[in-house]
Amino acid sequence: MTAVPSDRASRTHLGMLAFLASDAVIFLLMLVSNIYLRRSEAHGGQTLLEPGRMLVFSVLLWGSSGVLLLAERQRGRGDRVGAGALYLVTALLGAVFALAQGLEWRSLAAQGGTISSSLFFSTFYTTTGLHGLHVLLGLPVLLALALLSWTGQIGRRAPGVAAAVLYWHFVDAVWLVLYVVFYVWRGP
Repeated sequence: MTAVPSDRASRTHLGMLAFLASDAVIFLLMLVSNIYLRRSEAHGGQTLLEPGRMLVFSVLLWGSSGVLLLAERQRGRGDRVGAGALYLVTALLGAVFALAQGLEWRSLAAQGGTISSSLFFSTFYTTTGLHGLHVLLGLPVLLALALLSWTGQIGRRAPGVAAAVLYWHFVDAVWLVLYVVFYVWRGP
């Protein structure tokens, strides 16, 4: 009887890893497209981006992974209330980041940096938009984890929780790469 949860946990973990691997390939192809297309434009629009401002919100998103690790530690200790509160903080940090990304897009559009204004912005909006969708899809999951934790419906071993945590860490790691490529790197 104990083998069933272990098998389920392995399948859940493997399924999430397969999903994230395919997602990583999609993001990689989008970045390769951006880098290739930059070579064909004299002015790709990257100068309109505000790396300093987005760094603040990026740090909040990356910090959410640290908060999520603390939530997992609390859950492992059986602290339902503490874990739930930390899942909620993780979701709030993600929501602040998503809002900042939306404000960034609005600012860029007001300056003429629209999806149709350049190849740079075409790939920028597509790639960061896909990432933003991942953030938005993770928020209800994090909120559900908070609620399930507070009500005692998730225990110390929960394969679905581990998969959700892995997903969120992936979203944060992808943003690290996207931030460097779009906001920092001034390559071809």
